[in-house]
Amino acid sequence: VGINSLIANNIYEAAYPLHDGEYDSPEDDMNDRKLLYQEWARYGVFYKFQPIDLIRKYFGEKIGLYFAWLGLYTSFLIPSSVIGVIVFLYGCATIEEDIPSREMCDQQNAFTMFWISTHQFQFNSEHGH
Repeated sequence: VGINSLIANNIYEAAYPLHDGEYDSPEDDMNDRKLLYQEWARYGVFYKFQPIDLIRKYFGEKIGLYFAWLGLYTSFLIPSSVIGVIVFLYGCATIEEDIPSREMCDQQNAFTMFWISTHQFQFNSEHGH
């Protein structure tokens, strides 16, 4: 039963472990997996830079390049997300003073707005616009 019997029956020629060493072993037994866990794969280290060299060494070139690109892409998205949150909060704070927002969000005008847009769509489709 298991991988040892499959190797004995010549179904597989060899088997290799997915990971070298344990990540929760005693402090004096340091390996690449444990180092990656301590420096990268925990929620408590989300604010640190990724150890790209360790990732590349442990997982290979393609995975290392993927995580390098992912880190760069994420850092490019941070300014856009901050601007988006500011714009959203400004919109929430000024919704009562903004006339177009009041007209679109007014419950009494919702039914009227639906029929206006439906008739506009129908008019455009009939006249080839």
